[in-house]
Amino acid sequence: MAELSVTVIDVGWGDCILVDSQDDAGKHRYGLIDCNDSERQRTALGFVKRYFERQGRNWKTIDHNFEWVLLTHGHADHARGLKEMMRTFGTKHFWYPKSVASTTYGLLLDYANRSKNVVHHQAVDVSKILGPPQVDFHADLEVLWPNWNQIDDNENNNSVVLALTLGDASIVLTGDAEAENWPEIVDRLPQNPTYIQIPHHGGRNGLFDPAGATPLLDTIRWRKTRLVMSSHVVPHGHPHPDVVTELSNRRFVAYRTDRNYHVTLTTNGDKVRVGYTHVSGRLPQ
Repeated sequence: MAELSVTVIDVGWGDCILVDSQDDAGKHRYGLIDCNDSERQRTALGFVKRYFERQGRNWKTIDHNFEWVLLTHGHADHARGLKEMMRTFGTKHFWYPKSVASTTYGLLLDYANRSKNVVHHQAVDVSKILGPPQVDFHADLEVLWPNWNQIDDNENNNSVVLALTLGDASIVLTGDAEAENWPEIVDRLPQNPTYIQIPHHGGRNGLFDPAGATPLLDTIRWRKTRLVMSSHVVPHGHPHPDVVTELSNRRFVAYRTDRNYHVTLTTNGDKVRVGYTHVSGRLPQ
């Protein structure tokens, strides 16, 4: 049976998300979104190694373990561990936004240009078609943001927003896209998305626009959609207390890595089940 699994890895701060798509014959294909590992702390790298080993995958003998790797935007808490990920595991496709130049971003592009561990790389936006048949993957991939001509001085607003869909279930991953862009992004959302990643780790500017409106929450329904968050408590204090209060007032269930550790969303195209380890054993707030 086909299955899609998305794990938001608890990396302490920043983002790293592992995607595992399995077809009806049990064949796995893998994707990776962002990685904040440093030279001293390689939490995500270790997680992926163990994940492959549990599945009996000899990643050391396979040239390109990932079908695709996506950099949502050029900030270090999303980007600085990707080079080591691609060097260790290899990828057939490396995708990234048309972005403001940064040292981390530039080093990644330089690596992609010269390394045999990266077969193909390109900038992506809403005009690009990803997934099958262009990419050997068993779930649909759709870029919801940025627009083809979108380059913003605020790097958060260059974040790639990606929808992964299998059957009737969809999971939307948001990077650090800020609330001022969400009135346009919500028009592209899958109908009644099953899970949405709260933008910018639950930072206030990810959910509230400058006028205090919440365009993302105003569009989705708590009975249909649940939320997942890669928290960034230190040093930025995400999720912001205003975000936590707003979600509670609207009765949204939000799974967050600072309370639930690694959060895994799995679907066969119908409902999505969630797996996590919770500190207190209580449902997340």
